[in-house]
Amino acid sequence: MGLPFHPSSLLQSQPQSQEKSSTPECGQDGTTSGQSSAAPKLTDESTLSESKTAADNLLPLEGAGTDVATVEPTKSEDELRRERVQTTLQVYFTRQVDVEVLRPWSIMHGLIAYGRNSQVVVAGKHVNAAEYLAHNGIGNEMRIMYLENGKLKTRIGVGVQGHPGQLLAMFAQSNIPVDQPMTVDGKQFTVRDLIEFEKRDCRSGMELTFKLIGLAHYCEPNEVWKNEQGEKWSFQRLIREELAEPVSEGACGGTHRLMALSFAVFQLEKRNMPLAGEWLNAARKLDGYVDRAFSLQNSDGSFSTEFFEKPGAENDRIRRCYSTGHIVEWLAFTLPANKMTDPRLTKAVDYLTELMLSTPNYDLDVGPRGHALHALAMYELKAYGKSSPHDYYQVTGTTLPPVLKSNLKFEVPITKPASFTTPSNWSNDPPRFLQGRRRR
Repeated sequence: MGLPFHPSSLLQSQPQSQEKSSTPECGQDGTTSGQSSAAPKLTDESTLSESKTAADNLLPLEGAGTDVATVEPTKSEDELRRERVQTTLQVYFTRQVDVEVLRPWSIMHGLIAYGRNSQVVVAGKHVNAAEYLAHNGIGNEMRIMYLENGKLKTRIGVGVQGHPGQLLAMFAQSNIPVDQPMTVDGKQFTVRDLIEFEKRDCRSGMELTFKLIGLAHYCEPNEVWKNEQGEKWSFQRLIREELAEPVSEGACGGTHRLMALSFAVFQLEKRNMPLAGEWLNAARKLDGYVDRAFSLQNSDGSFSTEFFEKPGAENDRIRRCYSTGHIVEWLAFTLPANKMTDPRLTKAVDYLTELMLSTPNYDLDVGPRGHALHALAMYELKAYGKSSPHDYYQVTGTTLPPVLKSNLKFEVPITKPASFTTPSNWSNDPPRFLQGRRRR
């Protein structure tokens, strides 16, 4: 669905709206508007100055604001797809998280979309998102990290981390270096200190998905460590415990659990080490779920809104973006580059870009949007060998193109995904309702 397409077919300009605070699943932000406390002093607009030269060389989208959609006959289907992916990434780069409105959970989901180039808005200025999080920046009066007896620790709950190890996992998926400086309550750390905290915090029976993503990215496969109770841990044990958990009961339909297993397999592949032991078991499981994802794919290219459990085509724009974005994200990371042209995957990419470019005011909830953009950014890099400059509109000041005229039809959902209030006995241990089956 969606082909043929060219940026010149974007029609009917609509005004931009403010960032939404509602986010389905993946741990909910539960945000309310309000003023934030003073943010750490960081260098603003760094990304703009670094990327201005590349952006200046990027031609503006053709035909923006025209009445007639024009398809250039000389362009191949793949070239049109590449333009569509690039356009989506460029447009949504302008929709950055405002830290006075949204909490750290949302800042993390803004970070993964563009990695080290991601930005947030702090007091009206653009600031690097990775630096802002690393220096424990405030999001709507909340911070993720704190000190206990001088040691770095992280909070879990509504608006901060939705899962144990989520901050480290977001850093890993954004390729934040291990020596990235961090500051908590005036004390200096690096990402290495966050890694050591997540190692000490490993416990049987807890959700280990996001810890595995982060630790597999930053650590060597043969590392062995002890947790705070003195128990011995290793990657064999981490992978084994994740394999024992039902995929469909993992966060976001199980996509994050599969992503963790993919990170573990890649931990060996990038070192040219043979797959064996629990890594081999993980690879076999991943193969089965790749097949299952495609077997449940809808005819329009979207993936099942029930993820890996059963067929599903819920008629809701956010839900479609949420499920298709997460599954394309996992597939784009997991599959080799020569599979980026698989017609089933390209059809899903086409669907995702059409959905995002035809969304009124480009106004998608930050959680589904962040994972969908991360999916497209990884697909672009793996399919075409390089990333395009995504801050074109921000650097040049060019007016955003109007939304795409599309045949996609969505109904307004009767009810929004349920949120929950913080219980009186809230602690830093993850409560049970933050784990297990996805919430509606």
